[in-house]
Order: sequence, then C-alpha cells, then structure tokens
Amino acid sequence: MKHQQFSRFGSLALCTLLTLLSINTFDKVFSLNKSDASYSNTAIAQESVGDTIGNQVYKKASPGVVTVRTTKGHGSGFVVSEDGLIITNAHVIKPVPRDKSEAETYNPNEFEDGVTVEFPNGEQVNADVMGFAKGGLDLAILKIHRKKNLTVLKLAADTTAKVGDRVFALGSPLDKDNRDTFTPGNITRIDSINGRIQHDAVIMPGNSGGPLLNSQAEVIGVNTSGIGQLNSGMNFAIPVSEVKSFITDFEKNDISPVSTLVSSVKKQKFFTIELDGRIIEASLTKDDYVSRESKKFVKLYQFQGQAGQKIAIEMISENMNPYLTLYQQVENDEGSYFKELASNDDTGAGNFNAQIVTTLSKDGVYIIEASSSDRGETGDFSLSATSQS
Repeated sequence: MKHQQFSRFGSLALCTLLTLLSINTFDKVFSLNKSDASYSNTAIAQESVGDTIGNQVYKKASPGVVTVRTTKGHGSGFVVSEDGLIITNAHVIKPVPRDKSEAETYNPNEFEDGVTVEFPNGEQVNADVMGFAKGGLDLAILKIHRKKNLTVLKLAADTTAKVGDRVFALGSPLDKDNRDTFTPGNITRIDSINGRIQHDAVIMPGNSGGPLLNSQAEVIGVNTSGIGQLNSGMNFAIPVSEVKSFITDFEKNDISPVSTLVSSVKKQKFFTIELDGRIIEASLTKDDYVSRESKKFVKLYQFQGQAGQKIAIEMISENMNPYLTLYQQVENDEGSYFKELASNDDTGAGNFNAQIVTTLSKDGVYIIEASSSDRGETGDFSLSATSQS
C-alpha cells in the first residue's frame, strides 16, 4: 500500500515501517499509445527482444490486474477466478502501525470490510474482504459480486522461477491514477528456505499486492515490498506456492477474519551477543517466535559492529540442522529497515552446522537470526560470534 509497508522484525521494526521504494527512474517511463485501448498505460523501455516478450505479457495479464482502493490509500491486486476472487496484500486492507503510538492503539478488527476495485479500463466495482492469511503472511482475498468471465491470471508451477529469469511487475505505483504500470526486471535471488523472490523490477508504494509475472504471463509471486531510495534489486515477492496454499485454505474456510501481520510480530525478542567468542547455549522451542516468511522458529541476536571489522559467526547443533542469517540495520530519512547480508546452511560437505564469515561495511547495529533449515524443527544449539580484526 502507498506509504505503508510491513517490516520483518517486530516491535523494533514497528517504529520504522514505511520503508518502501522511492526510485528516481521516472525519466525512463513512457506512454504506450495504442489505437485500440480505452485507457492509458506505462512501461519501461528495454531491448527489442524484451519489448516483444514484454508486450505479449502485458497484453495477456493487464485485464486481470486491478487497483485496490480504501479510504486510507491504495494498492494492487489480481484476479484468480472468473467469478471475482482477487488476491492482494493484507497490509493494503489493514495497514500496520507506523510507529509506537499507533502500535499501542492498533486493533486488528478495525478495517474496511468493503473496498473499491478498479480495472485498467477505469471500471470501478465494490469488493468484499473475505479474509486474511494466517501466521503473519501478508495476503488477503477479496470477492467481487455479480461479475462473470473475468480475465484470470494463471498461477505458475511452484518451482519454475529461477535466478536470472526475466520478470514483470504490473500494478498501480505511487498514485491510483498510475494503474496498469508495467515494469520489467530479473530475479536476483530466491530464498532457499521460504522461497521469497528478490527481483529488480521497479516497484513503488502502491505496487503492493500486484503480481510478479514470468515470460508466459503467469504469476510467480505477489509483490509486497521494496527497500532503499534507489532501485538496487532489493524488491520482494511472496512466492506463488504461498498464494496457492492461501487459496486452498480459503476454499476450506481456514483463513483468518483479521490481519495476522502484527499479532505475529509482538512475540519477537532480541538478545544481545558480544563479539568475544563466548558460546551461548540456547534452544529453539515451540514457544519461540515463528518467522512469518519462513514459518520457522527463530531466535534473534543483535550486536554493534564497526566498518572493516571481520567477524565469524558459528551455530552448532547435534539434533537439528542450523541455519544462520545476518542482517544490517540501515537508516534512511523515513526510518530504518533490515538488509540481509549473508546466510549459511551447511559449513561444508558433511558438516550440517552453519557459519558466516564476513567483513562489515559500516558502523551500526547488526542482527543474527538463528534458526533451522527445516520448518517446525526444534532443538538445542550453541552460538558464538567472534571479531577477527
């Protein structure tokens, strides 16, 4: 949703939400004049081959992509059934708190149960909010009534997306009048654990809930957030596998009546770790915070790092498969966000322990996420962090 995004890291991050793209690439955007079109649209120019593929994707997908309008702002969405089911982000319907004061008065039950959906040709219809994904997943489902034979976006097979693949974002960035904006890019990373897609197709506030498409105009993900003041490739999409599971849950009447984004955040707790090699004995249990993205139990540790400092982080366990992720807290004019720097599953062949060795680029706060490679796995572990310089 425009000017509102959800951070991964709980109460600390609740103070610094709204870390979305504000990318200065408008000089690359031009209007596509089509004699048979009854509305305007935009696209970013690419090489001739890309234009041909992109134009085909755009023509096929555009009629099924919508703007989702609420009294608080707007986002994007896409049609998944001929009779009017629409997928969007949960935070488009129920924004998360932007600061501590909003967090204190946040009520997940207070949201608009009806929204306005606008198609690329300008047609506006009402839609009911049918529910939200459980477990903090940033998805919601809407229903248009008395509409038939809508253009449905096809959902891609779960494992078709690969790093380097050409992708396309379609949505309504910045302003609801910018509906039907089409931007190309490539997949730059896929998280090996949760399948989250990182890409460099330009997305901005308002793109939230819109589809990330492959070259066959199939949905491979739902755009949910972007990071940074420039288009640095740090844009993220929920994988299509999660979308399919959510639709299945909806059909089974097994979804939440309210957004679960904030409820999952309140359980997070940060522990302090020193870079002195001291071993911390800990464990992952079913009482620990569950990552809304990976659905894994995690423990979070923070430390103060210095530019040029070489550090080694090691996680050892005899009864589970450790997984480490290192983040840097990055500050900007609107607040802060957490940038992933490195991750590690296995130290080496036959060694299932996790280790990260890296040199820090800046002074500041860093976060270690200690978890397991497998969802729902619990067990004891030892964690240490050492400064080697």
